[in-house]
Amino acid sequence: MEQIADNAFIIPSDKNGAVLQLVDGRDQVFGSGLLLSQQAGLDHIPWGAQDNQPNRMAKLLEQNNQVRPLLEATRDMIYGSGIGFFTKVIEGKTTHLEPYEDNKLTDWVYQTELARYAIAAINERVTNANHFTRFEFTPDGLPLLSISDGFTTRIGKPVSNKVPCYLQNPTFGESWGQRERSETIAAFDRVNPTKNVVSIYHSREHISGNPFYAFPSWWCSRDWIEVANLIPLFHKSGLQNGYNIKYVIKMPKDYFDKEGGKDLEPKAIQKKWAQFGENLKNWLSGVDNVNKSLLVRYLRGDDGKSMDSIDVVPLKNEMSDDAYNKVWEMANISITNAVGILPVLGGVTPGSKSGDSGSQVRTVADYQQHFRTPVQRQILLEPIQMALRIMGYKTIVPAFKEVQLTTLDTNPTGKQAVINHNQ
Repeated sequence: MEQIADNAFIIPSDKNGAVLQLVDGRDQVFGSGLLLSQQAGLDHIPWGAQDNQPNRMAKLLEQNNQVRPLLEATRDMIYGSGIGFFTKVIEGKTTHLEPYEDNKLTDWVYQTELARYAIAAINERVTNANHFTRFEFTPDGLPLLSISDGFTTRIGKPVSNKVPCYLQNPTFGESWGQRERSETIAAFDRVNPTKNVVSIYHSREHISGNPFYAFPSWWCSRDWIEVANLIPLFHKSGLQNGYNIKYVIKMPKDYFDKEGGKDLEPKAIQKKWAQFGENLKNWLSGVDNVNKSLLVRYLRGDDGKSMDSIDVVPLKNEMSDDAYNKVWEMANISITNAVGILPVLGGVTPGSKSGDSGSQVRTVADYQQHFRTPVQRQILLEPIQMALRIMGYKTIVPAFKEVQLTTLDTNPTGKQAVINHNQ
């Protein structure tokens, strides 16, 4: 099969060929159309062109010292002080939430390890924009929630435009995975949620052109992340080996042509040049060879002047740290904007530009929690809402409790829990 356009393939044959045109939706960014080309035998939707998108993103993050802390800051803004349960009270034209708890709900929070689940789900979401919730029912019908790692989870091949199952395989991301090691788990059924003892629900934000997997906003800044990753490697190499060419070393072309008054063979001459160059490199480069001197012995001619010998000419180093600092700062600001956290909270606008007085930080933190987290929280709370309905809590509202910074005279701890009543 040969691809001739984004949505067209030629199927060759000795007698009768055919043209295949794709008319159904497919993942434009991460290439799930590969199912209909060279990877036609896959039993799942590949995540990325090589089915290793989580691996690619993780590798990029592990090489950077800025993105992970920014994602953790975003996680903390979403999580606030944890998840609480509330009843919605309507009084006239106003609606507000009042805390709710009972023994059954408290026991379920303990059994399902809700805090651990919520933090894991947020980490998956801010890192790769997809989180897979595993619903597992106890013998008495209690739904327990856990996260299925994105590295090992894939969407099963659709049937009649619906996803019937998900696959778990520890080798996903490594040469398309080993198919025989895949475990098939049914997709969560909203109509009949207790149909399967174990099922998976996929939470993601719909992004146009990506019908299967979403991608995080920070991925749009991957070029800047790569630039930022190169800067410390450049400085590390520069400190070890010298940033630029420091010396021009001039020597007569025939310097090694003779030894003991006899002409040397070409191979012997070449060997002497190579050995001398290696010795010179070891002598003049590296962190252990700073400010070394080179002693050169030379002969005088009949006129008393020195004969041609080794001439070491130092070069002026024009490298400016300011240039690299500006690139580093630009990269960090671009990455922070792509992550979606306000720069002052990301700590990438130092000095007077940060607006980092106590009152300003409080205002920015409140703004981030109130206006930059509702969509993410809604997506994250869906599986919990489903679990509550299964347990009969159809009027109970799960919500993230925010942390509001206060002055010490208002609260000695400097913070207090608040609820966004519009959740």
